[in-house]
Amino acid sequence: MADYIRTFPLGAGTFTIINVGDGNRNMAGFLTAPESQWPPQAVAAFKEFTRLTYQAVHIAVDGLSVLVDPGKFEPSPEHDFPGYQPPPGLIASLAEIGVRPEKISYVIVTHAHGDHFNCTTEVRDGRLVPYFPNARHLMGRADWEQMQPALQNKDSLESQTLGVLHQAGLLDLVDSRINVSPGIQIIPTPGETPGHLVVRAHSQGQTLYCLGDLYHMAVEVEYPEWPVSWADMNTMRGSRQIVVEAALPENALLVATHIPGAGRLRRTVSGEVWVSQ
Repeated sequence: MADYIRTFPLGAGTFTIINVGDGNRNMAGFLTAPESQWPPQAVAAFKEFTRLTYQAVHIAVDGLSVLVDPGKFEPSPEHDFPGYQPPPGLIASLAEIGVRPEKISYVIVTHAHGDHFNCTTEVRDGRLVPYFPNARHLMGRADWEQMQPALQNKDSLESQTLGVLHQAGLLDLVDSRINVSPGIQIIPTPGETPGHLVVRAHSQGQTLYCLGDLYHMAVEVEYPEWPVSWADMNTMRGSRQIVVEAALPENALLVATHIPGAGRLRRTVSGEVWVSQ
């Protein structure tokens, strides 16, 4: 299997992490607090440039084919590694694991930032059509309501993706905790955006959480109180705590869109840390 695709067992099912690209970012660029207020032990981690991934997740459980955060990598000269060649992309990677777009049952968009939904439509015969034509697409109602001005612009990313899905009758809005199937649950976790969602998958005693942007870098698990500039941090801290208290006793595997691979939480005397798997 290619190194940009990693498949893990999940009870009677599987989940696959698909890396669609990597950037080069540092935590300090995300923070609103001045360096003089950072915890001394965190200064090096906050200043360090680190690999920022763009990951989608495919879950096969309960006889369903579920895709979380279908993103398309868009190169940026400011943040790319020198000479970097990205993986072939989400659709090609799905083909490598034998998943056809028309067989996807559900597409779950954790939140309305473009890198989490910009691979939901394509141009075919001169018009925009859904990539996953038979899938129900789910996203947070609060995010949908917030993007209404952008949807009025036919040239916006929102209009050309989520707007197309809405017009096709394929978009469902989520405003409470729901069960998609016995083993797939959607949990509202606002903060990054008002409608941010986390996906919990469970099968035969094994649990996975797809975190979206609940965390952007592993260091945020250890320092959950340090805000990124665009988030409602008080709300986000509450959402993080809900997931931490659920995932720790389950020893759950976790996938965050921008933290490479998968991880688990480990509790220490000073709080939680992210342990890569």
